[in-house]
Amino acid sequence: MNGYRMKTSVDVHDVDYNGIARASSVLKYMQSAAQAQLTENGMSYGELHSMKRAFILSRIRLEISRPLLADMPLTAITFPCESRGYSFLRCYALELDGEVVARAASMWALIDTDTKGLVKVNDFELGLTTLPPIDLTVNRFRLPDAMTDVGGYGVHYGDVDQNMHMNNTRYPDMYSNFLPLKNKMIKAITINYMNEAGIGDKLRVLRSESNGSYYFRTVRGDGMVNSEAEIVLSDI
Repeated sequence: MNGYRMKTSVDVHDVDYNGIARASSVLKYMQSAAQAQLTENGMSYGELHSMKRAFILSRIRLEISRPLLADMPLTAITFPCESRGYSFLRCYALELDGEVVARAASMWALIDTDTKGLVKVNDFELGLTTLPPIDLTVNRFRLPDAMTDVGGYGVHYGDVDQNMHMNNTRYPDMYSNFLPLKNKMIKAITINYMNEAGIGDKLRVLRSESNGSYYFRTVRGDGMVNSEAEIVLSDI
């Protein structure tokens, strides 16, 4: 697979009680490669901030084909795809000995940090070579009509990034608190990021199970929907 490549590995601190990498960690490895590519091309977090610009993840689909164990050597691959309108498309993969063991497709919005308005693709020169997207679509999904309130989640220090909002890679961990993951792994997850959750926010977590998938909706204290997700588990 072509694209920007970066060597990484499964950190022993990134595995769960089953001894496998958390889905949140897999996202982190992929997005670290994307950030490295941007930084090498003059678009570090600080440089984007100075341009009054910030990328915000809108939607992502992640698939993991096998358990990833501590110290496994991986290659993270990422590349932007041809985009239009207000959606910047980017794809990712993780390879183990040349085999793709995880992949993801994502849609990002670019925000003017002064006006909070969206910036069109045509109004921002990314300066990176685009490649055709992988055969993975970030489709919208329909939540079941009936969902059960399964508890609350307080956004805390370990969740937030420099923006003081819950980092997108932390969402799978939040959902995992309400999943039966003993001897199971997240095989596929699609997340719609809808409204940011700030440090100290108290989220209500709604869940439903239908046709082998788990569905989540998280709601802020002001009633705004924070996120929605569809998750498929598999045996380890």
